[in-house]
Amino acid sequence: MSERTEIVTILRPAGAIPHPSRYSHTDVDGDRLLISTALFDDGTPGIYFRTDPNGSSVPLAELSGLIAQLQVIADASRDEAEAEAVTDGGDRG
Repeated sequence: MSERTEIVTILRPAGAIPHPSRYSHTDVDGDRLLISTALFDDGTPGIYFRTDPNGSSVPLAELSGLIAQLQVIADASRDEAEAEAVTDGGDRG
């Protein structure tokens, strides 16, 4: 009997990096909004926005919370970019 070794590679999806700082919202007619951290191919941190095809509405009463969470997401994205740069030695080529 021969042994078999299986190698599994997990790649991050383009765009969003799953992160607990994300903001998610479902509006009154069920349309969803997701805002999360993003990391561009060159290591630049960013913010990822995704909505359903019809877009999503956020009530003005929730706007201050959304704006505050955007800063949390931006900080987390910056931290992830710095950690990634340390992990790969800054080599993005």
